[in-house]
Parts: sequence; C-alpha cells; structure tokens
Amino acid sequence: MRGPHPGYTGTYMDEWVKVGSAPNETMALMMEGLLKGADIPVLIRRPAGFDVPDFLAAGPRDILVPGVALPEAREIVEDTMGTGSWV
Repeated sequence: MRGPHPGYTGTYMDEWVKVGSAPNETMALMMEGLLKGADIPVLIRRPAGFDVPDFLAAGPRDILVPGVALPEAREIVEDTMGTGSWV
C-alpha cells in the first residue's frame, strides 16, 4: 500500500471538503477505492439526518478529501463516476 501523496503535508487533515455524494455505502466505497488508488486520503460520512446505525449500508454518504486534493479528486471522481447528479 502506498502512502499519502507527497504534497499532502502539515495540517491538511484538518481541512476536509466534500468532493461528492454517493446514494449508498457501496457506491461510496467504490469512490473511496478510486481516490485511494490515486493516493488521496478519503473520509466517508453520513450526512445529517441519515446518521442512524439502523440504516446499515442504506442511505447517502458524503465523500470528503483534504482541501488541497480537491481539484485532483474532483477530476478523478467526475471522469470515472459521472457524479454530475450526485454532487
């Protein structure tokens, strides 16, 4: 496994921004795999109102990346997932 991109140094972990949304956990994990394959750190988060453990894998997910990685991450996600309707 490769480490984070060399450009991601310092306090980048404090500045997470939303790069897209997924309709469920399965799609969120696919997006995470794409981004991690490009050495971009990823967080998957349930949006407000859907943060209920009873939903299990159902319900939308926000995909977050460090702010410095947003342009690269957006390009990867849009090119491979066609996120125009998800974001």
